[in-house]
Amino acid sequence: MCEHCSGFSTERFFSEKDFMAFEKALEKKLVDGTFVRIVNTNQLAQSSLETTFQCTHCDTEWILSVPDTDSEWQGYFLPNDQLTEYEEYDYQSEQSTFQTNFKGGKGNCGCCLGLFLGFVFLIIYIVYSFFDFILGLFF
Repeated sequence: MCEHCSGFSTERFFSEKDFMAFEKALEKKLVDGTFVRIVNTNQLAQSSLETTFQCTHCDTEWILSVPDTDSEWQGYFLPNDQLTEYEEYDYQSEQSTFQTNFKGGKGNCGCCLGLFLGFVFLIIYIVYSFFDFILGLFF
């Protein structure tokens, strides 16, 4: 990467507004000649949501993955050599067991975990009180 393309790396677009702003900035870079779009025969056959670009200054290949509003895919714009590391990390981060499906929800459910632990402690307290009462009757 070089000074012309290094600041353009984006791991995900958090909103459609962010992606639209990125598209405008990328379009300017295409017009001024910093990036060129590379069309592969594989991309034509697959109709994928990924597009390959190349920096004209350092020849680094970049992959643009367009966000999909129907699924919750947020897309990215990363150098090709960092792409495998990112996909492995992103796959692992999606394996969280406390992930919510609410629109705009966060990736964890700390409140649910707190309620669950409180409920467990309440049950333990009730069981302990019951046995203490029974033992108090006999001894």
